[in-house]
Amino acid sequence: MKQNLILFISIAILGGAIYYHFTKKPSYKAEKTIFSFLGAPGSGKGTLAEQCAQKLDYNVLSTGNLCRKHIADKTELGNKLQKYTNSGRLVPDHIIAVMVKGWLKENTKDNKAIVLDGYPRTEKQAILLFDMLKKDFPEYSLRIISLDISQDEVVKRISNRLVCNNKKCQAVYNTGQIKNIDDPLCELCDDKLIKRDNDKAEVVRERLKVYEQKAKKLLNFYKASRKKIENINVESKTIPQIFEEFKGIL
Repeated sequence: MKQNLILFISIAILGGAIYYHFTKKPSYKAEKTIFSFLGAPGSGKGTLAEQCAQKLDYNVLSTGNLCRKHIADKTELGNKLQKYTNSGRLVPDHIIAVMVKGWLKENTKDNKAIVLDGYPRTEKQAILLFDMLKKDFPEYSLRIISLDISQDEVVKRISNRLVCNNKKCQAVYNTGQIKNIDDPLCELCDDKLIKRDNDKAEVVRERLKVYEQKAKKLLNFYKASRKKIENINVESKTIPQIFEEFKGIL
């Protein structure tokens, strides 16, 4: 009788464990995790980041968008950034780091996962970020996600890209998504969609050369730092497919 009872309890526990394993819903919260999306221009970093914000409730930082917002809002930092852009000079890495730090202080209060869309871009930026996280955000872990894609696919994607002219919106579209290509308007704010000069095919190829040089040094730094790179092949894949692959590595 006692043996039968023990056997019954064991079967019940095993059955419960199996039921839990197959019915529990995976958690994608990834609290106190910072994801850095690494990839060539046009690899889909911004699109994947947008999916993370909308469907996983992650906080997302695009340094380019944040720079433009600071300039549009005429903040103290924005005025500094404006001086560099007006003179055609690159914004120094330490100023970008100050901007990122300020944003992180405001967006780590809720413990949500964070996506850095295309940051850091250079070895120097990575060094500054590592130092910043160690000193100011030690409770957060950093994961590097590399979106892998061929140069031909990048040129094709970017040369068909339109961007919202509204500096506070900056939504990105592919020409195939536009209902009225003769008068393209943003579906979010109704402002005009424009093609940026650096999105033209010949300019894109030059941008890719510069990107490859910086990316090589950045990857070497990660390897030297023993930082794992998690790769997602985004070649010829749909947005939903890429998003599902990202969720699969969480």
